[in-house]
Parts: sequence; structure tokens; C-alpha cells
Amino acid sequence: MDSTALRTKILDLAVAAGDGSVSAAELAAANYSLRDVGYSSLSYMRLIDSIENEIGVYLDPEADIEHYESIDSVTALVVASGVGADA
Repeated sequence: MDSTALRTKILDLAVAAGDGSVSAAELAAANYSLRDVGYSSLSYMRLIDSIENEIGVYLDPEADIEHYESIDSVTALVVASGVGADA
């Protein structure tokens, strides 16, 4: 999976984890900032769990919050965890 496909997958997972509280259009309007759209702590936990289940990468929920502030920062964290073009 290339980085664009990975980012798209994470965006889809983030919308699903938001359980109807955020849309892809709202995220785009907020420059893909999860914090700026009021993403809840429960949504963050769902997103982390979804990434583990769907992509196969464990993300530490106790990691610094800046890793979870946007779709781009979450994507970078997943790539740093070993997922990249071969995923």
C-alpha cells in the first residue's frame, strides 16, 4: 500500500471511528485535524484499535498527543511503525 492509499485508509478508519460525529468533508475543511473537529477520546481509542485490526500496526494509546492530532500525523506514526509501500 503506497502512502496515499495508506492515508486514505486511515481517513476512512477515522471517519468510521467517529461513529457519525465527523465526516470526511468536515475533516477536509479542518485540514484533516482530528483535534479541530472535536474528535472524542473514545473515537481516538476506536481509531487506534481499528488501525491495529485493519492495518496490523500496534499504536501506543499513551504516546504523545501530537502523534494523534491529524490524519497526516497518524499516517506518519503508522509508517514509522513499519508500514509503508509494502503494506
